[in-house]
Amino acid sequence: MMRKIFQDKFLLYLTLAVLLLRVGLFFYVVAFNPLGSDFLHFPDSLYYTAPAQTLLTSGQLTDPYSLAPLTFRTPGYPVFLALIYAVSGQSAWAVVFVQILLITALVPLVYHSAAVFLSKTAARAAGVLCAFSTVLAAYAFALLSDVLFAFLLTVFLFFALCYIKSGKWPRLLAASLFLTAAIFVRPVAYNWLYLGAVLVGLKTYRQGCRKCVCALLVFCLPILACTGAWQWRNYRQAGYAGFHSSAAYNLYFWNLDAVGHARGLNAQGGDQLLHQALPAGFWQFSPTQKDAWLLAHAKPMLRKFWPYKLAHAPYWLAKTLLGGSYTQISRIIRGTPPLSQAEFDYQLNKTTALPTQHLRTGADYMLLGLCGAQTLATALLAGLGAVILWINKRRAETVFLGLFAGYFWAVSSVFFGAGGRYRLPFETTLCLLGGAGLAWLCSELRSRLNR
Repeated sequence: MMRKIFQDKFLLYLTLAVLLLRVGLFFYVVAFNPLGSDFLHFPDSLYYTAPAQTLLTSGQLTDPYSLAPLTFRTPGYPVFLALIYAVSGQSAWAVVFVQILLITALVPLVYHSAAVFLSKTAARAAGVLCAFSTVLAAYAFALLSDVLFAFLLTVFLFFALCYIKSGKWPRLLAASLFLTAAIFVRPVAYNWLYLGAVLVGLKTYRQGCRKCVCALLVFCLPILACTGAWQWRNYRQAGYAGFHSSAAYNLYFWNLDAVGHARGLNAQGGDQLLHQALPAGFWQFSPTQKDAWLLAHAKPMLRKFWPYKLAHAPYWLAKTLLGGSYTQISRIIRGTPPLSQAEFDYQLNKTTALPTQHLRTGADYMLLGLCGAQTLATALLAGLGAVILWINKRRAETVFLGLFAGYFWAVSSVFFGAGGRYRLPFETTLCLLGGAGLAWLCSELRSRLNR
């Protein structure tokens, strides 16, 4: 198996080099970073670590604040943490080490995903772009679900591309299972049930109604069965019939920057106003009651503030695509202070374009420039690669990868905040497309040198 994966020696040497570099960085951080494990924890981390701990101690996933059965987050990442905690004695560093292995495994995974429909040169280029991704490297050192989510989505991409090429149902079933796992890590992937069903239908409708329906069942049933089982668990234990209870919360607090702007405040000021508007005892409400109150108050704000949101959308899209890795990498390498709540809000809610509070020395600006250059180069090469694939009549793959990247880019920018952390779900997609662009540039350069 390993011999087949690393049949190309270039891939073997690249993966080993990346692994050695990242493991070396891991031991350097463990030994010399003055922050210890503090910088691994983000304000969102408690929503994952606490349920993982209660799963180990009581066999139940519970909310860290209300101690009620967990409905606000889905169980994927807490279960992942619990498995590592069970072996390592609840070590945060063990989680980081496993996440380093996951992002390193993305290098051969991206290579073989590209090799499904591109040349060996393009596959190698895609692997190199993945190896140099600063976003992946940065958030391996964080107790957040992003790395696991990106890994599962990339496996889904691999099997989906195999299915597009071969049309074989085992590939489609594997794609469905890994998409299901990704949904349990972050439910934002759930809408790919519908997008994927449309694409499967478009691919198979010419083969006859029976084959089309069978393919749709192969893709949809695992997702519906597993998510339905979790909804039944939520209903039995918490009286909540939904898959997760964070959607209404996100819609309500999505308006915080617009509320702040309307009152002459920054995003943090808007966040405070929205928290102050919550009724007394809100956090003791049942999930169903919380959903009802949040939706009732979110809808008028959505109608009122959509022009402001639409006007700021290009900025948020650019910030998600090009920003975010510098602050965490600086924390890893240089030991700059742990992420405060204000900085977390900065990452999430579109305040300033640069983390000026960290830019004090020439080395800071150099590191920022390197991170910015890598994210910009990958994005530009991905755009070029998409054009090249379309011209070369790789229409099915181009549409699929474009929809995939566009969906997570737009949803992450609009609903979950503008920052490089939210580029992770489609980072490997950019590497795939970027590999095609970089291979084309190399081919053009060789042609011109040989004239």
